[in-house]
Amino acid sequence: MNFHKASLYLFIALGLTVSSCGDDANSDDTSSDGPKTETKTDPNSTGILKVGDKLFNLPSPLEAAFLIEEVGGLFTEELLNPDIDAGNYTTKKAQAMNLGIYGADLGYSLIYNQSQSVSNLLATCKKLGSEIGISPALYTTLMKRFEGNMENRDSLLLTVTQLNSLSDEYLKENESEDVSALIFYGGWIESLYFNTQLVDQLGNERLRARIGEQKNSLENLIGLIGQVNIDGDLDDIVNDLEGLKVVYEKVEYNYEWIEPETMSDKNLTIIKSKSSVTVSDDVLKEISNKIREIRNSIIGPTV
Repeated sequence: MNFHKASLYLFIALGLTVSSCGDDANSDDTSSDGPKTETKTDPNSTGILKVGDKLFNLPSPLEAAFLIEEVGGLFTEELLNPDIDAGNYTTKKAQAMNLGIYGADLGYSLIYNQSQSVSNLLATCKKLGSEIGISPALYTTLMKRFEGNMENRDSLLLTVTQLNSLSDEYLKENESEDVSALIFYGGWIESLYFNTQLVDQLGNERLRARIGEQKNSLENLIGLIGQVNIDGDLDDIVNDLEGLKVVYEKVEYNYEWIEPETMSDKNLTIIKSKSSVTVSDDVLKEISNKIREIRNSIIGPTV
């Protein structure tokens, strides 16, 4: 597995959902009950990861954290990976997955202006990234940019957006689908962990619905991991995700497809399809427990 060709984007830019732009064009872009306006997806644009003959869309790296903030959630440091040193992660596989974990933690800390946490996480990412062959210079440059704008959240978010563009270039040039999948897996699990741990405390239906909507994302993630699991090294991850899928089969997801309206003059598409998701208390608890179990296995020192 080529862990020396990792993307800078994937340790910082990890979101809550992933949608396939291959066989199912309607998989994940209709998560509300009303029309949406969105820019047409360009396979060459930021956030598109190509693995084999399929394209996977990587949404906003800060999506989960933004939603938590929007529904009134406060910063909870206990949600972060407590192993800031990351020295216990000695295998390439563990290092890649936890780089994803720390990336999600970084986004969460950034949204809440936790400057000390951001600084610590950037240093951790630099150390961990260097272990798997990413140039330390990339992290040093990134850390300087953050240190110079630590009090300006808008500027920091702009920096993240700019890094997303660089990430696509790194992925294309280095063909790092294998390590990227592992980093993305860690970030997806961590973002979902945030939501499942806070949903009861906040009692918010949007948060509950977002957790349920990951039923579609999970299918795509299983496919993504499966495509890079050439030698069977990731069988344990596939088994974990398949176990989570069994629980997600109990989530009620309804979808009504309606012809979208295209505004070619503005390069916009109005999505009119509708979807709804129902997650019972028992199923929500099962999902939360399973995500906690998977997450603990990732951040454990013996992965």
